[in-house]
Amino acid sequence: MAKEQVFVVDRAAMFDGDWPQGFHPIPDPGSFLQQAHQRGRFVDRDEAERTPAWKQWIPYCMLRCGDWSERGAPEERGVLLVQRTKKGGEARLHGSWTVGLGGHIEPCDAPTSDPTAPDAGSFFRAALARELDEELLLPPGPMPEPRLLGLINDDGTEVGQVHAGLAYCVDLPMPLAAARAATGIREVSKMRGGFTHLADLSDLWHTPAQFESWSQFLIQAVVVGAKGGRSWCGPTAAEDGSGLGS
Repeated sequence: MAKEQVFVVDRAAMFDGDWPQGFHPIPDPGSFLQQAHQRGRFVDRDEAERTPAWKQWIPYCMLRCGDWSERGAPEERGVLLVQRTKKGGEARLHGSWTVGLGGHIEPCDAPTSDPTAPDAGSFFRAALARELDEELLLPPGPMPEPRLLGLINDDGTEVGQVHAGLAYCVDLPMPLAAARAATGIREVSKMRGGFTHLADLSDLWHTPAQFESWSQFLIQAVVVGAKGGRSWCGPTAAEDGSGLGS
C-alpha cells in the first residue's frame, strides 16, 4: 500500500526560517500563495508529522452565514462551530472546539504530476473544497469563492510545529436558520456541531482554552475585533495595506 503524502514547504524557504506566530493578514495573497506553492513538495505524511524543519500547508476555512454588511441583521448571522471528537484523526486536538475546517493537501489536489503547473490559488482552493466536501453536508449548487484572510502559525504546540494554516472564509448567502437547515456534519464520528449564533460562540469564548490554538487566533483577530460595532467583513489589515509581507 502506497504511503499517504502531504504537501509541505521547508521552514527555511519562507520568512528566512523565522516564521511569525499567531494570525497575520497577507497583503498580497497572489504572490504569497505562488511562493508557498512553488517552494513546496509532496512527502510521506508519517515523516512530515515528525519533521519540524517542514511545514505542512493546511487550508483552514471559517464558514459564515447571514449578511455581514452594516445593513445586515445581526440575528441572522452565524458561524460554523464544531467540536472534534475522540475518533478524529488528530489525537492532539480531541475535544477542542474550532471555527476552522480543512486539512492536508494531497497529490490528488494537483491536476498534474508537476506541483508548480497549476495556478497557485486554484491549487490550494481545490484542496480546501475537497476537505470541506469530505467533512460537511453542504447546500446544493456552487459554493461561494473562498476568501484568503491570512496566515496562522503556532510553534508553541506539538501540532503547530509541523503545520501552518492558510486561513480562508466562505460566506453563505443565507440567514442563520436557513444555514442550519441546509448544512450538516458528514463525518459525524469525528466532529459535532453546526452553524451557531455569535452569542453562543461568545459564551464558549469565556474560556478560550476550549478552542484549538488556530481558532483562538482567528476568533481574536476576526470575530472579537469586529464586535465593536463594525461589520465582521469590514476592511481587514490586508485590505487597508497593513499586515504580513511575503
